[in-house]
Amino acid sequence: SSGINAEYGACFQETKLSRCQVDSSLGKMDSRFSFFNFSHSKPGNAGVATYVTKSACPYSTQTCPDTLDIAGEGRCLVAYFRMTDGRTVAVFNLYVPCGYQEEDGGKFINKLNFLEKLEECVSEEAEKGNHVIVMGDLNVKSSILDSAEAYQLKHKPSVVAEWTSSPDRTLFAALLAQTGLIDAFRHLHPKKEHSYTCWNTGLNARVNNYGTRIDYILLSSSLAGYLRSCDHLTGVTGSDHCPVICELEGIEVAGCENPPSECSVHYPELRGKQSSLLAHLKKRPSDEKEGRTGTQKRPKLQPKQTTLIGLKRTLKSSIPATKLKTPSNETVATTKPQRNPTQGVVSVKSLLTGLPKAPLCKGHKRPCVLKTVTKQGENEGRRFYGCALPIGLSGDPKARCGHFEWFK
Repeated sequence: SSGINAEYGACFQETKLSRCQVDSSLGKMDSRFSFFNFSHSKPGNAGVATYVTKSACPYSTQTCPDTLDIAGEGRCLVAYFRMTDGRTVAVFNLYVPCGYQEEDGGKFINKLNFLEKLEECVSEEAEKGNHVIVMGDLNVKSSILDSAEAYQLKHKPSVVAEWTSSPDRTLFAALLAQTGLIDAFRHLHPKKEHSYTCWNTGLNARVNNYGTRIDYILLSSSLAGYLRSCDHLTGVTGSDHCPVICELEGIEVAGCENPPSECSVHYPELRGKQSSLLAHLKKRPSDEKEGRTGTQKRPKLQPKQTTLIGLKRTLKSSIPATKLKTPSNETVATTKPQRNPTQGVVSVKSLLTGLPKAPLCKGHKRPCVLKTVTKQGENEGRRFYGCALPIGLSGDPKARCGHFEWFK
């Protein structure tokens, strides 16, 4: 995700918005035009949004190339800007599917397909002579420098080689090599350590900076000469991600007088042409003729009907939120056999006497916290004790130890 106060624009991922939730505060700003791509197959899932200053409006946008339309989940939006020298810059705002090779077979395949098709799309733009900028949550840790967990393995070459050769990292490396894109952050900071953009909030990982770098801004090599800075705004909180901001100096965008038809200012509901809810609630002449009054009892809603309550929401955070993988010691099971119905059931005795005193963790001799296995499998719902400190690098006294014992 790019900087919130960027001069030209900002991109957001995993907005989880539906069109009915885009009101004037989100879709009709005084100083910016906004463009959205919504998840149609899974409302409230994924979604991306691009905001641009009105003086640098794109001349065309594309909600999602067919090759990148993963099940209609609204994971891509492309905006085309015309530079003053006549060339075009194609800006891809992406939310790549999240999937892990060892866990999510279907999701991981979607992720690989997306990265493979992305290379084709970027290559097509380059063949047209266009500059390309790819930004967003790409859900790939490209090297051990981009993962606190992997960084601890740097002294084990064979393990690092196996980690680096995973299919998603291989495809990401091919994307850069085949299209000529450069990683803006690594271009300026090739060896910078412990610089991350995402942390597992469930494990309080941000406290010890035990994170990953999965948010990128990639540029055509032809734009490398304009690159001045690329930084992570780690001080911006409120999400498991932090913004990434990039400065290109010397690029002038021509802009256009009228925004493309996909711009949210063209939504009828934001232009005031859609009838208001009040009009639907007022008594109509036909109601009086048929003897209907405002005091008539309303039929009860069926359980599956949707009420108006809850349809209107605002985007509380300008930074996307992402559900992260939970370490293996907290998600013990990897299969989905029949669950034991007695697991996770609180006994009458514990309700009357309270929970037993928590044991002390082996590493810090501090009281443990009680946790619950949430991953599907034979141990789902079982509770266990673990260290109360945040996750962190091995050997860090401020990080949690590996204490684990089942609750009895």
